[in-house]
Amino acid sequence: MTKRKSRARKEPYTPKLPPRGGDHGASTMAATEGTVLEPVGESNPNNIWRRRRQEAIDRLSLTMKQEQAAKRIRNAYCRVEMLTSGGPLKERVDGSPKPDAVVASQVAAQSELEFVMRAVPRDSRAVVEHVCWHNLPITKLPGSQAMHSAVFKAALDMVAIRCGY
Repeated sequence: MTKRKSRARKEPYTPKLPPRGGDHGASTMAATEGTVLEPVGESNPNNIWRRRRQEAIDRLSLTMKQEQAAKRIRNAYCRVEMLTSGGPLKERVDGSPKPDAVVASQVAAQSELEFVMRAVPRDSRAVVEHVCWHNLPITKLPGSQAMHSAVFKAALDMVAIRCGY
């Protein structure tokens, strides 16, 4: 009796892609959390990639009006933070010859944030601040993700109406 030869299973062919070029920073879990690798430009002959941080607003499925409202809240909050934390904008404003310019720009930033956040109901404020101010995903909030998402979207609809989007 002769033994039958076994047929070795071949792995399916997968083409090897050239390595992604460029400096992507540290590859630790903390450094890559919330980031994506994307190619630089349309024609990329050297296969250069960059690491870009994704915002919590971009990860959600929002309508255009909701996204505009969320970005307006985020931008208003960031402007207030830049003018109070010693950022480059605050240094440029502080260097102006008129001291009233500092106060005027701080008041303008605060009033813009207050105008936008006035449309947010009190019970929705924590969710809006969590996502728009602190750039954290809704999944990090305790409780039902679906409920938080619905509350967040309803609050953004109210802000969009107030802003005229």
